[in-house]
Amino acid sequence: MTPTIAPCITVARDVDSLRRRYVFDTNQRACDKSITDLIGDLKTRIQLRFDVESLITKLKESTDLPVDAKVELWDKVKVFSIARIVGVAYCYSLLTVTMKAQISILAADVCAQFENPPPQFSSLKARVVDYFGLDSPSNLGPLESNDSSAVAGSRKIFVQCTQYFLTSGIAKLLQCVEDACKDVSSTLLLTDEVTSDRMREMFETADQIISKKESSFFSDLVAPLTESEKGSNDAVMQLLTRLVRSIESEKCRETLSSLIDFYLTAAVHKMPTDPIVLAKLLPSFPDVFDFVASDAFDSPLQNSLCSSDIYQYANLVFKTL
Repeated sequence: MTPTIAPCITVARDVDSLRRRYVFDTNQRACDKSITDLIGDLKTRIQLRFDVESLITKLKESTDLPVDAKVELWDKVKVFSIARIVGVAYCYSLLTVTMKAQISILAADVCAQFENPPPQFSSLKARVVDYFGLDSPSNLGPLESNDSSAVAGSRKIFVQCTQYFLTSGIAKLLQCVEDACKDVSSTLLLTDEVTSDRMREMFETADQIISKKESSFFSDLVAPLTESEKGSNDAVMQLLTRLVRSIESEKCRETLSSLIDFYLTAAVHKMPTDPIVLAKLLPSFPDVFDFVASDAFDSPLQNSLCSSDIYQYANLVFKTL
């Protein structure tokens, strides 16, 4: 009797499916660790950009300041205190979706190499460093591959994108956050009584202003490609284009919004439900910032990394984008 090949085909497909799932899950866990390792420096960047502590110190030490100058400083404390929290929500969330997309694209390439090994990428590191004008990359995390040099080159590309975001991109994003928070808090007086619900309204209004930005605004913070570069046959540009496409996708915008809500909701829960004068509430904002910007097990960051939304987004990029 001639043996049938159907069971063999089925087994092969099952093996491929299990291998893809293993590669995806393994690298997603490595990505979580990489994100957690990066947020310490990111928190410091946000803290220094919105330096509330130095403003409060100046108010305490400069007793001879004119009333107008004191009011101006207090108003800046108000804006910076709100901007810090919104800044964490946006910076952490955009970093998360970016790195999840990066690792998913690389993981998909690893799986594809089992069937169709890609040609060697030539001088990827030099080309990416030259393109972004950055220093040499650090390690992102382990990836399996039949072609170690190609995967290593890909990893360098995506790490460099992260470095670009953590330098130039973050500065642009935080300026956008400051502008939005200054706008929404302009009618909020220091003598006004506020509650956690009122502060949620402030955070959500600032979020709505920023979220109305075009998708290209967010992708440009990570990989500012021209239209000609997006259509290039160059291997580096093709990988970057896939990353840009994933960030500009509707699923990414939905996921980004969901992750941002983790941070803003956590901040609101740390605020009093009973009315309190804003000037008396502001000194507690640094503690709220420390919580929402931490990587503790119950922090918004850890909750967002475990969310079904980010898993589904990463899986979509892995399978289709």
